[in-house]
Amino acid sequence: MSDDALSTVDGRYRTECRELASYFSEKALVEERVKVELEYLRLLCALGVAPRGKVEVSRPPFGRVKELEAQVEHDVKAVELFLREELGRDSPGLLPYIHLGLTSEDTNSVARGRLLARSLSDVLVPLFERLARGLCAVAAEEAGTPMLARTHGRPAVPTTFGREMAVFAVRLAERIGKLGRLRPVAKMSGAVGTYASFFLIAPDVDWPAVLGRFVGEMGLDYAPYATQVPPAERLSDIAHCVINVNQLMLGLSRDLWMYQAMDYVGFDRKGSVSSSTMPQKVNPVDLENAEGQVEVSNSLLLPVAYRLQVSRWQRDLSDSVIGRTVGQAFAHSVIACKRVLRALGTMHVNRDAMLKDLRSHEEVFAEAAQLLLRLKGDEGGYDSVRKAVEGGSFSPPVEAGAYLGISVRMARAAGEEVDRLLSAGKS
Repeated sequence: MSDDALSTVDGRYRTECRELASYFSEKALVEERVKVELEYLRLLCALGVAPRGKVEVSRPPFGRVKELEAQVEHDVKAVELFLREELGRDSPGLLPYIHLGLTSEDTNSVARGRLLARSLSDVLVPLFERLARGLCAVAAEEAGTPMLARTHGRPAVPTTFGREMAVFAVRLAERIGKLGRLRPVAKMSGAVGTYASFFLIAPDVDWPAVLGRFVGEMGLDYAPYATQVPPAERLSDIAHCVINVNQLMLGLSRDLWMYQAMDYVGFDRKGSVSSSTMPQKVNPVDLENAEGQVEVSNSLLLPVAYRLQVSRWQRDLSDSVIGRTVGQAFAHSVIACKRVLRALGTMHVNRDAMLKDLRSHEEVFAEAAQLLLRLKGDEGGYDSVRKAVEGGSFSPPVEAGAYLGISVRMARAAGEEVDRLLSAGKS
């Protein structure tokens, strides 16, 4: 952890999200740009545009590239200059062909797309899956635990705690499955997307097809129609999916927070301090932290989801500033997910408190009572039950915990449904 970091994800919370540095740090981007440029140069050699030669880098690029960038004040040009230094020793005949025909965003869109794709498959999706499956475990364990459901904050009808966790699990899994199916998009079509530079280099090459295959082999979807930058709709889809997952984590955190306030659940934090002055306090600090992390993550993802789709004519540089925040946005989401997972891992369920609360609200069986009356032909069944409740003479027709529909079955089946939804993201 840096002691002078400006961002909390590089300071206070660094240990909880450091795995993302491999995908979103400046070092990771520089190294990926070098890889893309080398692969493109190999493509030119294979096409016969460039002569055969040794296309390899023998030293780490980051430090030297940043030195060159300080001189020329252009990040991708610095990569080109670094490669000229490296390849000039063993393959001087390749020097004219480095970055030939490319615009910076051709390199950047492939490099950033690859890093984004790997961050999703390596970090975010597996972590989100852990949360969905963790909720399934709670759902199965508490499938038959009766609990009073509330709508508009008021007692409604019974449910089970397991079913409520199952609802979150399935909703999460649907979004995670979609996120797993989304591949970032890249372009390679020159300065404004017309392929002019490429057809000047080799007029007889079917460049859209060749470059499309190249981008596909790099693990990305190809955008044949683009300006200087790739279309941002796919990135917007990815951002929206993460926002959706974040919102579900927010709803879950708030629900569990309120369940703790009602003593339905508790969190074991032995040895940890919740208050500097009240020794008895055991606060839901992980849930509260997750709420804040989610809200910061979403505030950063909203411009990614909307603003990047808009560019002045063929390109302006404001997109670069916004695009560089994706890693930080993901970091706050990762921290939130880990905090919710930690809360679930320390949570205990107070089944007696849930049942006691349910039994103290016999009026919630009014729905069952009015349905039974109407099924017997009593057209005024609803009004008669309402009046009985208002007059204090209502008697429930079923036992507490009996009016649960298929709550138990739903909770127990959630694991199978979650597996189905998550596997759809891998097909």
